[in-house]
Amino acid sequence: MKPSVKKHHIPSNQIVWTEENALWYAEQYGDHISNDLTINNIELKPNDILLDIGCGTGTAVKIASIICHNGRIYGIDPIQTMINIAKKDQPLNIEFSVGSAENIPLHDKSVDKIIAINSIHHWNDYNKGLLEINRVLKSGGLFFISSDIVNNNDCGHGTGPLQTNKDIMSELKNAGFIDMTLHDYTLEDEGIHLIRSKKE
Repeated sequence: MKPSVKKHHIPSNQIVWTEENALWYAEQYGDHISNDLTINNIELKPNDILLDIGCGTGTAVKIASIICHNGRIYGIDPIQTMINIAKKDQPLNIEFSVGSAENIPLHDKSVDKIIAINSIHHWNDYNKGLLEINRVLKSGGLFFISSDIVNNNDCGHGTGPLQTNKDIMSELKNAGFIDMTLHDYTLEDEGIHLIRSKKE
């Protein structure tokens, strides 16, 4: 029997994560091109402190660790199986832990940049998550939301208040973020929508 997660773009309210489908997801999408495209387009600096919310198997933060060689990188995911996979071959400047957008295990104003790659649609409470991001970001810190480009006008994760990039940017504004931009980046016929926002 196949795992309950059958494709990358599936409405988040239909996913029930188990060890079986977490392992399947890691094998299918752990090295997805969205990781490279996101990390290479978020203006990382050697001393940056970066947080990846929904880090999965840790591919994106491991790429980032090469750039942020004098900084610190945190990867959190609510699925212990994902964290176990991520901890394999873990660079010294990365710390992985179980956590969620709604309960980030970091101090106030401790992070320069935060990324959410194909994860915001899977948060249990995105309003609470955005408040937490505001809490841990330093003043002027940046929050990036990356979603795969799909063949329709939404973000590929089903209907709801975050269905389109316009909807997401509206919610960011409501949460107090400023200076929002949206850019598309492509590589090898695949691509991402990348929303950049700033904490006041």
